[in-house]
Amino acid sequence: DEMVSASIERLRQNAERRSMQLIMEPAEQPLMILADAEAFEEILDNLLDNALKYTNTGGKITVRWRPEGHWCHLEVEDTGIGIPQNHLPRIFERFYRVDRARSRELGGTGLGLSIVKHLVQQLDGTISVVSKLGKGTIFTIRFKLADAPQVLRGNTLTA
Repeated sequence: DEMVSASIERLRQNAERRSMQLIMEPAEQPLMILADAEAFEEILDNLLDNALKYTNTGGKITVRWRPEGHWCHLEVEDTGIGIPQNHLPRIFERFYRVDRARSRELGGTGLGLSIVKHLVQQLDGTISVVSKLGKGTIFTIRFKLADAPQVLRGNTLTA
């Protein structure tokens, strides 16, 4: 809860300048995940920054999380411009941009989502995306909960 709140606060001024709502929908009880704090911060900041860039003035960005089995499902949903279906398979590639002109105008290198995917994988998580043009995008990340059963693999303890 604290990490999501901190990320939202870092971007709140930017959202307010564009009359956007930043909404948190936390789980009923605080969740602890198995993740490096800096990596988690980078993941969330990148996803929120993209949502801000590709959501029009007056839009809404919602971050929600909930437990599901031994996993935490974290979603970043926006009411933005959406991503065309034919681009979805490639958006996590390095330097890939759906709209090059808009990306240049708003800044960015085309590395953000590639970095997010790499960090999520390093944390033994998964990431997926669904999007509808003109309606918005939802990125869903699954992280292992800290209280998930531990498994010994070779000499390494993992969850």
